[in-house]
Parts: sequence; structure tokens; C-alpha cells
Amino acid sequence: MTLVKCLITSYFYAILLTHCIGIKSDNRNNEEMESPSDIASVSKFIKEFHRKLEEDLYPIVDYDTSNDNDISPPYINDNITNSANKSGGSEKNVTSLVNCNTERKPGGLTVELVNSSRLVQLLMPDPNITHRLMEAECVVLLFYSRTCPFSCLAAPHFNALPRAFPSIKMAAVNAMMYQSFNTQYGVAGVPTVMLFHNGKAVAKFNDSEYTLKMFARFIVRFTGLKPVEKMFVTSGDFGGPVPSRLTRERDYMLGLAWVVIILALGVGVSKSTGWRAIVETIQATWREAQAHHDHND
Repeated sequence: MTLVKCLITSYFYAILLTHCIGIKSDNRNNEEMESPSDIASVSKFIKEFHRKLEEDLYPIVDYDTSNDNDISPPYINDNITNSANKSGGSEKNVTSLVNCNTERKPGGLTVELVNSSRLVQLLMPDPNITHRLMEAECVVLLFYSRTCPFSCLAAPHFNALPRAFPSIKMAAVNAMMYQSFNTQYGVAGVPTVMLFHNGKAVAKFNDSEYTLKMFARFIVRFTGLKPVEKMFVTSGDFGGPVPSRLTRERDYMLGLAWVVIILALGVGVSKSTGWRAIVETIQATWREAQAHHDHND
């Protein structure tokens, strides 16, 4: 009887083991199929990975991309902004729309490159505005780096945005020079585009294509504002304000990080028993050689 139980148990274990091996092999095949094979695939893979990490921090709204000529999402109603202004934004059942001031800004046709003090001034909130459906100033902020090729590719498209949305302040900050804002707003890489309403971050650009069309869809999706003119990138947009030419700069923070890592490794190795044994062996060998040399003399 015991032998029969053992045989039955072994049979079920064999079936379970075969099933697990099959699952592992399928997963391995899927991983091999999904693994990137070139630089473009690696870049896309990293962007998708960052997008998945950031989905929980900022609202993401799906929209229909079947009609490439229409950048407006299907759920946006032209009367939303007007009704929000009339009601003061108190009773709204829209969870992803903010109410932006539609007055044109002085010098609003160009992107403003800002430093830390200017950025703090731009994002200063109005205490009288307590809801995102109340009309307030909106800012679209680009975190960029002159040494990042993806930032340089996105630069001319972002430089063209102010002509399409003159009522929204477009600003850009060098994320490598002012890194405190990266931690404050959860910026994991550049380029990163964020929408601010009354100084508060309400949305982050999560598409993998950094083009004028996708930037415009992002703005329309969360503000309900439509472009005032036909959008296109001109030759002047490649000249600035956001630089589109890649530059090489020394990253002193990276060098400092390597120095700290090397020092930490050196301290750790010097305190290990293996290192002490090696040092003692070398010292003993040196003493023996010195004693042998003195004896010959």
C-alpha cells in the first residue's frame, strides 16, 4: 500500500515538474522575443519602463489615435471650459481636466529658459484657488539636458508649442544644473514634460514620441484648449530657445560619485580578513627575504 502511494505521489510530482518546466521555457522564449536588440529598441524599452513607473504618480487618460488629423480627444467638449468658468469649477465630474487662464501672455510666443529662482516664481500658487477646475495660470515645463540626445531631438518641437498655445506659459529648465527640482517633481530622466496648474503638477507627458503633435495632444487632453493656428516646426525652432545641438560637458557630480564609490570599496577591502591575510603574507615574505639577505652578507 505504501509503495502504491509513493508511485502515485511520484507521478503527480512528475506532472507538476513537467508543467513548471514548460512554463519556464515559455517565459524564457517570451523574454528572448521581448529583449531589445539595438540602440533604438533599448531606448524605447527604457522609456516604456519609466512610463510604467510614473503611471501611479500622475493621471493617465487614454484617447483615440485613430484620426491622426484631429488632436482633440473624443471626450473633450468645447463647452467644458465655459461652463467651468460660470460655475466657478465647484461641480465638475471631469477627473482629468484643468481650467487654464486663456489670456495671452506677454512674450508668450517663445519658450522661456528659467533658472531656479524664476521657476519658483512661475510656480508660485494663488491661495484663493483651491480646485483645479478654477481658472488659474498654467505652465508647461520641460526638463532638458544639453548633453542628452533625446532632449535635443525634442527641443525644436517644444520650441514650436508657444505659437499653438499662446495662453499657456512654456518654460524649460536645465535638469542637470538644477537637480533639486528633479527630486521634488519625480523626474527620473530627460526630456520630461509636465503640466502645472496654479503651481501644482497635475500631469506628466508619458508618450514615447517627443513630437509637436504628441505635445499638443498632451495639452489638449488635460486643458481642453485647442491650438490657435496650424502647427508646424520651422527652421528657427532648431535654433532655440531650447538648444537642439548636442554638447559635451564634464559631469563633475558623476566624477564625485565614482570617487566616493572607489573610497568606499577601498575602506571595505582594507577591513576585510582576506586583505589582512594578503598583507601579512607579503610582510612575512619580505622579512624572510631580508633575513636571508642579511645572513648571506
